[in-house]
Amino acid sequence: MIFISKLIFFTEDNELIEGNLQIADLFDTQDVYLAIVARQSTINILKSKIPKEYTEKIKLVNRSSQNKDTIRNLKEKGAIFGFIGIVEEDAIFSFNCKMPLFNPERLSSGRVMISEKVKKYGLPIMEFQNVIDCLKAFEVHKDNYFQISFEDKFSVVSLNNANTYYRPEEEVRIKEIFETNLKGDVSSRDQRILLLLLFHLINEVTTNNFFDNVDYWGTFPSSNPENTDTSISFLKEAVRVLINGGPRTGPEILIRHSPMQAKHTSGALRLNNKSDKDFDTLIVNPNLINRIKGKVICIIDDYITNGYSAESAKHLLFAAGAKEVVFISIGKFGKRYYSTNYEIKGDVSEKFSYKFTNETLYTDKLSGEMFYNYDNDVEILNFSNLV
Repeated sequence: MIFISKLIFFTEDNELIEGNLQIADLFDTQDVYLAIVARQSTINILKSKIPKEYTEKIKLVNRSSQNKDTIRNLKEKGAIFGFIGIVEEDAIFSFNCKMPLFNPERLSSGRVMISEKVKKYGLPIMEFQNVIDCLKAFEVHKDNYFQISFEDKFSVVSLNNANTYYRPEEEVRIKEIFETNLKGDVSSRDQRILLLLLFHLINEVTTNNFFDNVDYWGTFPSSNPENTDTSISFLKEAVRVLINGGPRTGPEILIRHSPMQAKHTSGALRLNNKSDKDFDTLIVNPNLINRIKGKVICIIDDYITNGYSAESAKHLLFAAGAKEVVFISIGKFGKRYYSTNYEIKGDVSEKFSYKFTNETLYTDKLSGEMFYNYDNDVEILNFSNLV
């Protein structure tokens, strides 16, 4: 179900905009329920103005706390909701129900003013079909490609198999589009693809109990410290707002204080460097170091290969006193994961030393356990029409 502001279909004076009824037709043809959210006094006025043939296509819901409780209960049973908002009350309603908020500013002809809260926290849409596609992307995700836990203190999750070697052409096409938009700059990435990936991610963090107790959400920094407006930072912040997580103010949890040589070098060099290059250029945010102790932290990244980024985040956050760390990536390359042991000394928010001790390689063949789900590629193909 999509909740929608009264001002999409009506004027401020509650006069019907007949030309916008086609929006209701669009949602109806794709089996998405549509409901206008308004005060009860306004609903009483609107009821008589909705054409009889649209009474089943456009429902009316008041902003009562009882309805908010009903929505939260339905979400726990698997219902999928979103809100296309305009006024500040729309944003607050969506926050209270922990549902995604969409910002239709780019669709506006100037007839209505979009509130600052909707502009700041709403996901920008280019057309109403984007909203429907997001709901479909939420439904696509069923099982992760890679998932591993270490004594309930540290977990790593990768949603998708990112490998393209010897894979079907259509599967490769989708994976390459995902990679282009996850790694691209503002000028090269497509907001619609990021919205699909966001709802793919939202499904995971709202249905996997790994994420139930997360206090703080962060990203793994780019190799270039100046590159802070990344696709992953957009995804993380959207998830953080939806889940009502922290930190609500301040910069990222992990900070790249100096440039690092890109990791896309030879595989042998990556295996030799392990987490060393990250330790040379990363610190925990000094403004957050005292708030991390005893907290559950989730770090989001675009891709992992051998796991050394996840491992460096793990060591730094545990050294800062984190209670538990979850590392999630949109995709994973290769079929190896290295769990490392490092000795960390000093203040990880300023200057610290590190010493590599040993590592353990995890693969299906060596461990005898199934960390990889090879049926995941079917899930990737389910994105075909949406992409």
